[in-house]
Amino acid sequence: MESLFSEIKAELADALLKAAKSSGYQAAESSVTVEESRAFGDASSAIALKIAKQTKSNPVDVAKKIASAVKSPEYVTKITIENGFINFHFGKTQFMDLMLNHATLERTLRPVPKDRRVIVEFIGVNPNKPWHIGHLRNALIGDCLANVYAAAGYTVERMNYIDDLGLQVAETIWWYQKNKLVPPQDKKFDTAMGEEYVKANSYIAAHEEEAKKEVAKVLSLMEQDGTYESKFGREIVYQCLAAQCQTAFAFGIYQDIMVWESDIVHEKLLQKSLEILKRSGFARLEAEGDFKGCIVINLKEAGEGAKGLSGLTNMMKVLIKSDGNATYLAKDIAFHMLKFGVLDDNFKYSKFIQKQPNGKPVYTTSPEGQKVKFETAEATVNVIDVRQSHPKTIMRLAFESIGKKEIANNINHVAYGEVELESGGLSGRKGNWIGYSADDILHEAVTRSRKLITSRFNFEAAEREKVAKAVALAAIKFEFLKYGIEKKIVFSWDKALNFEGGSGPYHQYMHARANRILEEGAGIRSKPDTSEINDYEFRLVKLLSFAQEMVEKSCQEGKPNVITDYLNELSSEFAKFYENCPVLKAEEKKIGLRLEITRMFKETSATMLGLLGIEALSRM
Repeated sequence: MESLFSEIKAELADALLKAAKSSGYQAAESSVTVEESRAFGDASSAIALKIAKQTKSNPVDVAKKIASAVKSPEYVTKITIENGFINFHFGKTQFMDLMLNHATLERTLRPVPKDRRVIVEFIGVNPNKPWHIGHLRNALIGDCLANVYAAAGYTVERMNYIDDLGLQVAETIWWYQKNKLVPPQDKKFDTAMGEEYVKANSYIAAHEEEAKKEVAKVLSLMEQDGTYESKFGREIVYQCLAAQCQTAFAFGIYQDIMVWESDIVHEKLLQKSLEILKRSGFARLEAEGDFKGCIVINLKEAGEGAKGLSGLTNMMKVLIKSDGNATYLAKDIAFHMLKFGVLDDNFKYSKFIQKQPNGKPVYTTSPEGQKVKFETAEATVNVIDVRQSHPKTIMRLAFESIGKKEIANNINHVAYGEVELESGGLSGRKGNWIGYSADDILHEAVTRSRKLITSRFNFEAAEREKVAKAVALAAIKFEFLKYGIEKKIVFSWDKALNFEGGSGPYHQYMHARANRILEEGAGIRSKPDTSEINDYEFRLVKLLSFAQEMVEKSCQEGKPNVITDYLNELSSEFAKFYENCPVLKAEEKKIGLRLEITRMFKETSATMLGLLGIEALSRM
């Protein structure tokens, strides 16, 4: 069942369509839309503007004619025309009755089951370092979107691609071998590994020719079964991932499946995908020229779909280099063929972690594992740096070339802007992430939060520590998710650890305030009276009716900030309601309604905070 406002929009759209037809206008059902309105009434439609454009008529005249023929539902008390828009005004009592009935049935959030499986691929941190604040943005966006898709009614699987055969891992293996390094026992494994990687790149910069040859040899041996490099690489990557999972758990982020690049290579998925692409003519082996011996894609021959790649300086893209090594693009195409079932999943799986804090295991591809049946995807969401936009477009072209346009249309690329320090960009090689890891920022946030709570609130020690971490996580997550995903973030401690208005802790506080009212009013049994509704009550309840709309919008647009923006508005309206509409001290006939409005706010606020991965605190 849809949300209340979805039902209202559908009902009004149907009434408009019938009115248009009875007025002599031809209008396609898909062209009749109704949207929420703030400035002119409560809902609005541009149907008259669309018809006027088709018929070359005056939009106001068309709007008046249609409006006069509309058979309005009883909750519509007035219809007005503004610049050709048809605006519907709701009766406060009638709308409140609708909302109370709707909320009583299934609360304010009512997802429609989609019967579609979505794989959300995110994190994807090279397994030779800890998460830094740039990786954290990826993880938080991916976690939020996975939550949003689930709340919108999709079946969601969280997947992490482990690039264990990449250059960064090869350089790390080479450095450990060269210096006979043993990981220290007194430091988190991923942190120690990342620090050694910085030293390795400093050495490579000073001994470039010699070092690059040695690393290239390691890179080649890593892909061969049974070599020391492949075994040692698997071992240290495994330990690095285990350490990265500790960070993920600290932030309340969980996964379902890890797919290792080495297992993709060993299962020959790369060769199988290349054969498919070569048969379609999308990829070919170059016999001469600059790309002799390489398997390449010529994007100049890719047709209309390649228009979005006009910014590329080189329209020849290599899938397999002349030395036989595959590029990331080639592996990614093979990976997506696996996700959508174009290639069979012949992997074996084991449990990387038996039980995460959320109670679920993490499966990992593993040569020593067993067959596990995972369903293929109907759609994928890939959370990745905006600089990877072109490779994802090329991947869509690859699926179109093999006659899988539907798959191409269901590959969703969520491109996010970089996170930079005030001193400049982050670099794993240069090591300027040190002091700015995800672990560092959480530690600092908890320290600041602990001081804040000690000075303002009266908690027992154990509860104070729990609340301090919840508030710290709320500050970090809301700050990272509140920006449009395409925007670059310049990291600042003060901004990231903001506890004031429009922040995660502020919304936790508003939720706790509503909870406190409900606790104090728990013994009151008063039926909601809707005979008199003021503007503060109406605006808050109307905004609450948009909850599922906001979830769907965030899902469709791939934007977590739709949820943060909605929460900002919701808390603001609740604050006005709280200041102007006493709940427990109201006259008797108003208490029941205001308690019910407070309950709806509390539950909706908790749900929206949950989508952001933020705990809704009951007391602050």
